[in-house]
Amino acid sequence: MVDGARVIKRMRPAPQGRGYRVRKRSNHVTVIVDEKAIKN
Repeated sequence: MVDGARVIKRMRPAPQGRGYRVRKRSNHVTVIVDEKAIKN
Protein backbone atom coordinates (compact mmCIF):
# COMPACT_ATOMS: atom_id res chain seq x y z
CA MET A 1 0.00 0.00 0.00
CA VAL A 2 1.31 3.48 -0.81
CA ASP A 3 0.17 6.65 0.93
CA GLY A 4 1.24 10.23 0.37
CA ALA A 5 3.64 11.83 2.84
CA ARG A 6 5.02 15.30 3.43
CA VAL A 7 6.04 17.62 0.61
CA ILE A 8 9.39 19.41 0.87
CA LYS A 9 9.35 22.82 -0.82
CA ARG A 10 12.55 23.98 -2.54
CA MET A 11 13.45 26.91 -4.80
CA ARG A 12 15.16 26.63 -8.20
CA PRO A 13 16.79 29.51 -10.02
CA ALA A 14 14.70 31.07 -12.79
CA PRO A 15 15.37 33.77 -15.38
CA GLN A 16 15.60 37.43 -14.37
CA GLY A 17 16.44 36.74 -10.73
CA ARG A 18 13.22 34.92 -9.96
CA GLY A 19 12.79 31.51 -8.38
CA TYR A 20 10.59 28.56 -9.24
CA ARG A 21 9.04 26.63 -6.38
CA VAL A 22 9.71 22.89 -6.61
CA ARG A 23 7.65 20.47 -4.54
CA LYS A 24 9.68 17.36 -3.72
CA ARG A 25 7.08 14.74 -2.94
CA SER A 26 7.63 11.65 -0.85
CA ASN A 27 5.42 8.73 0.20
CA HIS A 28 4.93 5.98 2.73
CA VAL A 29 5.22 2.43 1.43
CA THR A 30 3.70 -0.38 3.52
CA VAL A 31 4.78 -3.93 2.68
CA ILE A 32 3.17 -6.86 4.48
CA VAL A 33 5.16 -10.10 4.38
CA ASP A 34 3.46 -13.32 5.43
CA GLU A 35 4.74 -16.88 5.62
CA LYS A 36 2.91 -19.73 3.93
CA ALA A 37 2.68 -23.10 5.60
CA ILE A 38 4.68 -25.73 3.70
CA LYS A 39 2.82 -29.03 3.32
CA ASN A 40 4.91 -32.17 2.87
